[in-house]
Parts: sequence; C-alpha cells; structure tokens
Amino acid sequence: MADEGEALRERLERYVGEPLGSGGPAVAPDPVNVPMIRHWVDALDDRNPVYLDAAIAAKSRFGGVVAPPAMLQTWTMARPRIEGIAERGGAPTEVDARTPLVALDREGYLGTLATNSDLEFVRYLRPGERLQASAIVESISERKATSLGLGYFVTWQTRYLDEAGEVVGRQVFRILKFRPGSSARPKASESVRPKKAAPVAPAGEALPAFELAVTPTVIVAGAIASRDFMPVHHDAGYARSQGAPDLFMNILTTNGYVSRYVTDWAGPEARLRSIATRLGAPAVPGKTLRFTGQVVRRVEQRDERLLEVAVRAANDLGSHATATVLLTLRDGDVR
Repeated sequence: MADEGEALRERLERYVGEPLGSGGPAVAPDPVNVPMIRHWVDALDDRNPVYLDAAIAAKSRFGGVVAPPAMLQTWTMARPRIEGIAERGGAPTEVDARTPLVALDREGYLGTLATNSDLEFVRYLRPGERLQASAIVESISERKATSLGLGYFVTWQTRYLDEAGEVVGRQVFRILKFRPGSSARPKASESVRPKKAAPVAPAGEALPAFELAVTPTVIVAGAIASRDFMPVHHDAGYARSQGAPDLFMNILTTNGYVSRYVTDWAGPEARLRSIATRLGAPAVPGKTLRFTGQVVRRVEQRDERLLEVAVRAANDLGSHATATVLLTLRDGDVR
C-alpha cells in the first residue's frame, strides 16, 4: 500500500502541464500607468530617466516613457483582500482549490518561499497597455529536506500578453511549499542533492560595487510597490513563524534592484532582455546587501552589442541572490 507521501506525489503529478488556476488568464487590475511606475522607482530609488522623464525618453531608443522591465510580474498581481491574508498563507485572495498549492496546504505544507525567477522581456511596456497572464504548471519536485523544513518545489511558466494577444514577456517562477518547523529526519531519497559548483566566469569588466542598507522600510516599500502583500515581507512575527530570522525582501524587489544595478552602470539606453535570479540567504533588516557584477560575455550583432552580466548580492548571511542579466546596447553607446 502506498504511504502518504507516495499518494500525495501521485496527486501532485496530475497538475503538471495544467493551468495553475481554473479561472482563466489573470487580467491586470489597471493598465500600465505612471503613478505605479513612480511608486516603483521611488521605492527602489531607481532614477533611470526613461521611466518618468518624457523629454529624455522621447530622445532615447525607446521613443517615449517605458515601464521598468522588472515590473512585468507586478502588473497582473491580484488586488488583495487584506482580512485573512495571513491565514491564507499570504495569498491575496482565496486560492483556487484546484491547484497544487492548495493540495499542499491541505497536507500541512503551509509555508511559501520564492526561490527562482527567470524573466524574459520581449519588449518594454508603455503606459496605457493592459496585460493578461496565463500560467502553466511546469513541474513539482519530489519531497525535499530544506533548512526550513520538508517541502516541494513548484515551478510554473507564465506568458504575459498585451490586449492584441501578443506576447510581451515570459517568466519561469519557482516556489518552495514547505511544512514550517518540520523536524522529522527525511529519508535519503528526500534529501536535497548536493549542487555542482558554478563554473568560474571568464574575466571581464567588473561593475562598480553597490551597497544597499536594508531596513524594514526598504523591504516594505519594495513589497508594496510590487503589489506583494505576503505577511513575511512586512510582519516580522509572521516571518519568524515561517522559519525566517525576520521579515525579508521579496523576489520582485530583488529583481528590481538587480535591474537598477545593471542599468545604473550601462546607462538609460540599455535594453534588458532577461533577468534570471536564484535566491539564497534572506535579505533582512540590518544586513547590508553588497551588489557586485561582471561582464562574462559580449556578442557583436549587426547594430548593437549583447552583454551577459553576472550579478551577485550578498550579506553577512551569505549569497542572497545570484543573477544573470542579458542586455543590449546600440553601437555608439558608452559600454
């Protein structure tokens, strides 16, 4: 007879390849708009002029004001119902019962932690555009033993479309659904396999280091600007109940700082193509985040250059985020 873990594994597998929810595409509550862009750039202190300065943006390669690319996920975030949000594990509204997330909640895997985000920007967004997003479950891992407890990694793919149905961006997003405080020693087959060391990147131009003094205000400002109301990002007590040392930065804010770090160096004419981020140690108040980066690849194209930049953000707890950023610069740009 299959044990409880095997039975759950079989139920979870049925979700793979299916929509993450049964309610159809998520439609953005509002069109892309300047007030939300201003809120974002103020929260992250991102002063790239093409996001708000119409005169400068008009003379740039973009021909007008554009939204920060790292905001892509923000536009289709659901409007939250604050009452009961902690009891829903941080979900902004009642979660569709026909999802693997609810199936795991019912088995006691109530903790949720974002671990990976791979964003692709087909094009930048402009004020007035209204997006919709469709997500498909890509994979659900075997049960793993993590520092937070036993859990499952759930990965889904999202396509972001404009009103004409054209794809403007894509994302692969991974979360850990875990059982807070689970202390049972896992079987060998449930342990996390050792990860291979990342290959050493060839020497290239180093980006100037940037230090971010992480405070509760920095964390909460980023969470609200990205429309993420999960209590772990503003409620220290709730975060500690989930096994975290304190409230901590959300992955959307981390992506925003990675974007800011690279474009501060590359300049406003830089066009980000993608940001692939993997989270590690949490970014918590009182632990300064130090961003470092290096150009690891340059490819000359017809009228522009493709650059691949490796970024690391670390604090006293270890490596908070490692990211790979692809961007293009036109001939004649400084870099």
